[in-house]
Formats: sequence, structure tokens, C-alpha cells
Amino acid sequence: MPHADTLPSFRTEIAEVLSPTNPLGIKAGGEGGTTGAPACIVSGILDALRPLGVTDIAMPATPYRIWQTIQDAKGRAAQATRTPLAPPSP
Repeated sequence: MPHADTLPSFRTEIAEVLSPTNPLGIKAGGEGGTTGAPACIVSGILDALRPLGVTDIAMPATPYRIWQTIQDAKGRAAQATRTPLAPPSP
């Protein structure tokens, strides 16, 4: 692993370029690291709900939406295990 004493010496400078898209010239900088977070959260939710047969959940994954998805999955499972009634004999 490189340490400060093993790196060559170098100079840095700031080359400031203002953004033309807003009056203050400010550029966004912190949002890039957060773009993957929603996908990670939804993947975790889907992993937890996989035993129920859930393969998709719409964003935003609110507590109510997760609860409703669980109820729907349980309803589908109960319906799949029901045996159809035989038609009445004539």
C-alpha cells in the first residue's frame, strides 16, 4: 500500500470553472455517491420477500407498500393451494 513517503512529490491547483446553468455558478458534487442506495434497498427488500414469491416492488418502498405486497403474496399462495370444487353431479 502506498504511503505519503513513497509517493513522488506533486503540485495541485484548483482550476475553477463555474457552471453556466445557474446564476451562482454552483455545481452539484455530493449526489453521485447516493444514486446506488435505492437499488440496494429494493434489492434487500426483494431478497427478504423472495420466499413469498415476490419478484418486484414499486418505488418508493414505503412500509404500507411492503405490507400490501406481503398480503398480496400470501393471498396468491393461499389461492394456489386451494383445491377446486368438483362440479355438482346431475
